Amino acid sequence: MELGQFDFLQTYIERLLDDNDFLNLSEETRAQFIPQFEAEAQRRIGLALLPHLDENAANQLGRLIDDPMVSPEKLRAFWVDAVPEFESIVEETLRDFAIEFRQVIANIP
Repeated sequence: MELGQFDFLQTYIERLLDDNDFLNLSEETRAQFIPQFEAEAQRRIGLALLPHLDENAANQLGRLIDDPMVSPEKLRAFWVDAVPEFESIVEETLRDFAIEFRQVIANIP
């Protein structure tokens, strides 16, 4: 699921890399890994939020995702309205992701 309202994730992933002593990664390596980590973070956020949608909100989300002209701002506004605990769910999901991220990159030679 492509969740454009989570466009802050690239910056978040870059900061995680930098905070974990990967400041010297080449741009090529960053370009290879950042989209993969970003996609995984998006997937996890989506999985964490979806159970909080009622049937009406799920149908509305489907229509928004099918709309090629929908803006990231409109999607984000949907999530904030549909899931009152949106911010805390995203924060908790990213906190858990960061822990696993650190474990994974600690094993990279």
